[in-house]
Amino acid sequence: MYDPFIEKVSSALREYEMLRGVRCVIVALSGGADSMSLLKALHYLSSELDITVCAAHLNHNLRGDESRRDETFVREQCEKLGVRLYVKSIDISSIAQRDKLGLEECGRRERYSFFTELRGEIQNSVTATAHTASDNAETVLLNITRGCGLDGLCGIPPVRQGIIRPLIKSTREDVEMYCSRVNIPFVTDSTNLCDDYSRNIIRLNVLPQLKRINPNAEKAVNRLSDSAHGDLSILKSLAQRERDKCRKDEGLDIDKLGECSRALLPHIIKAELESRFALIPEKRHIDLIIDIIQNGHGAVEVKKNIIVKARNGVLMFCDISKKDDKNIEKFADMVFSAPMSFVYNGKKYSITLRITANHEDNNKINKKLLIDRLSCGIISCDTIIRTRRSGDVFSPLGRGCTKTVKKLFSEMKLSAADRETRLLIANGSEVLWIEGIGVSEKAAASAEDDTFYEVNSGG
Repeated sequence: MYDPFIEKVSSALREYEMLRGVRCVIVALSGGADSMSLLKALHYLSSELDITVCAAHLNHNLRGDESRRDETFVREQCEKLGVRLYVKSIDISSIAQRDKLGLEECGRRERYSFFTELRGEIQNSVTATAHTASDNAETVLLNITRGCGLDGLCGIPPVRQGIIRPLIKSTREDVEMYCSRVNIPFVTDSTNLCDDYSRNIIRLNVLPQLKRINPNAEKAVNRLSDSAHGDLSILKSLAQRERDKCRKDEGLDIDKLGECSRALLPHIIKAELESRFALIPEKRHIDLIIDIIQNGHGAVEVKKNIIVKARNGVLMFCDISKKDDKNIEKFADMVFSAPMSFVYNGKKYSITLRITANHEDNNKINKKLLIDRLSCGIISCDTIIRTRRSGDVFSPLGRGCTKTVKKLFSEMKLSAADRETRLLIANGSEVLWIEGIGVSEKAAASAEDDTFYEVNSGG
């Protein structure tokens, strides 16, 4: 029997070829209306599509009894449908605190990690998430407020890296009508009813106001998203063609990149980073890399251990975590002076001579920044900025001991690349300051010092 919701799901599956080579679909099941309607629709279509449907539920344990209620609910519903359910329970608050992430960001990471793990266990499978056209409209508006490019206007991709979104043509209203029509039970996440999170502000406050201007505002935003997606596909195709022309064994030819359209350069850079490191760079890093292309020199750290730099007319993309000396940018020793500033591996460093007129203010500030303040009396004409050398020794501030830099770095479990690129300030083999650690016991400016050198690293 014809059902408009089922038809929209079928249309999305066909249009975006979501099930090519797929034998099993794993539904990301929260228990809410969206995911329950998706489970029901795919279960209904499973015979026609010749697929097996199962489900996955990640309990974040953020909402106490409500979280336990959701897990119990999805277990019961899957048992009624005869659908196999995979459940994982984690303490997302502790994980977020440990990894210094926001709850939303950490939750998303852990969910998709769980989905990836399951796809590795189930052959020829994809994960189906219940993102709707309404979610897509909210995403586009949120991206616009944050300042996005064409990628952000595309919103939520219907298919990407083992994830499919069969509800991408269905609105939240479609979901609610389907649940009501076929009597699908669901639970409600109480956090969706408040406006504490950015997305909920868009959902509860912004879109209703836009609909006062245009009742079809949601559809209009989705049309914009579709249009942007088409334009981006063309740009990516053109960028790939130019990227192939610029290719060299070690990277991309800088002169040829300079001849490319400015509009294509961001897409060429993104494609190279994604193909080499599965990395999607931030706009600020893309802009810095374009500066390197235009200037013919420089380096930028896109992510820890991932460096993009110019060398001999080639834009090189390096993973310096690998023990390969040619991938490590060498630092040329510099005589200490102030004021001075320089860039190394995409980080900005500066040294400033500070003079404070008020001891009381100096005492307050020093408690926070003492580790990066050097006594003027320790600096001599032989003081240089460099990377580590054999025989270097360092006396950590407040530790009452002296040890070799080699042993200190070993205790800190630094990567080989980090050991070779971390900057020091030294008098001979006596190290006065180490990037990320601070000054030595001997070199530290005291709270009584009105004049001192201040080092700012990695800004």
